[in-house]
Amino acid sequence: MTQDNDVLLVDNDEPTTYAEAMTGPNSEKWLEAVGYEMESIYTNQVWTLVDPPKGVKPIGFAAYYDYEIWQMDVKTTFLNGRLLEDVYMTPPEGFVDPQSAEKVCNLQQSIYGLKQASKSWNLRFDDTVKEFDFIKNEDEPCVYKKFMKTWLGMCFSMKDLGEATYVLGERHWIAVKNIIKYLRRTKEMFLVYGGKEELVVRGYTDASFQSDKDDSRSQSRYVFCINGGAVSWKSSKQETIAYSTTEAEYIAASNTAKEAVWIKKFVTEIAMGPSIADPVELYYDNNGAIAQAKEPRSHQRSKHILRRFHLIRKIVDRGDVKICRIPTDKNLADPLTKSLVQRKHEAHTRSLGIRDMPNWL
Repeated sequence: MTQDNDVLLVDNDEPTTYAEAMTGPNSEKWLEAVGYEMESIYTNQVWTLVDPPKGVKPIGFAAYYDYEIWQMDVKTTFLNGRLLEDVYMTPPEGFVDPQSAEKVCNLQQSIYGLKQASKSWNLRFDDTVKEFDFIKNEDEPCVYKKFMKTWLGMCFSMKDLGEATYVLGERHWIAVKNIIKYLRRTKEMFLVYGGKEELVVRGYTDASFQSDKDDSRSQSRYVFCINGGAVSWKSSKQETIAYSTTEAEYIAASNTAKEAVWIKKFVTEIAMGPSIADPVELYYDNNGAIAQAKEPRSHQRSKHILRRFHLIRKIVDRGDVKICRIPTDKNLADPLTKSLVQRKHEAHTRSLGIRDMPNWL
């Protein structure tokens, strides 16, 4: 009893030995539970009776069950583990064969009470799961990326705890419906070239920092326009993990610069317009990425950036590309990185040469 007059009550009526369980008031229920446990042991062929080996001390028998894993429960879980060493034990009280009273149990598989029971079961489950192309989560080793209960029932004796209350995939289905709605609303929109725009190649690039919450990778986007319309565009996940917004923008700018070099060579080859002799203008909205591209020096926060992304510096020095600053609101690659309000989205689509045909004609 504490100073606050709290009282702790402990129930000590649960039997601690086989003899107590068989002579107690709930002996019939305990006998049923023990029989259930022994049935699983026989089914899994946990041990075989052998003569006691010399110099080896048998261990006692312990029982514990009902190890739940999410909505499936593996019956007598630890009995499925495989032992890597020889272990001997005395037969459990009440289940000694009179004809083999001098023999001991040579364990073929793990049982409850062994110090390696948890590890052997985990290794057995991990090996079985990986046979079906499951991938273990490195941050939480008990979580696998693929789930199916039918094959688990084929490998282990299972009991179904009921259907899941939440079905995965609903958000994906909603996303698919939104895509279909988008296609229906934009079926009369076309990409139009011409007008008063100069025959000049201009590129716009942007990035969204760690937009993928599963692998923490960022998304790169770019778009190139000639004569008032988009001629090349791309939105893709970056190959490496960026540790800052500036790094993500710098990686996107490097990939965009390589595309600019290809467009410049292609347009030069077909001799389209005199202005292609000038550097291709690339517009960014991130000051840090612009500084990285223009100043080939080591920064404390950029020493880890992969060398291949510094190719943009050579492209700039060679005169193929000119780095330009542009406000975020005027960056034509902005719609490829995030959702915008309708007014701003429509303004960007017009700048890309996208027109609604009924209203444009």
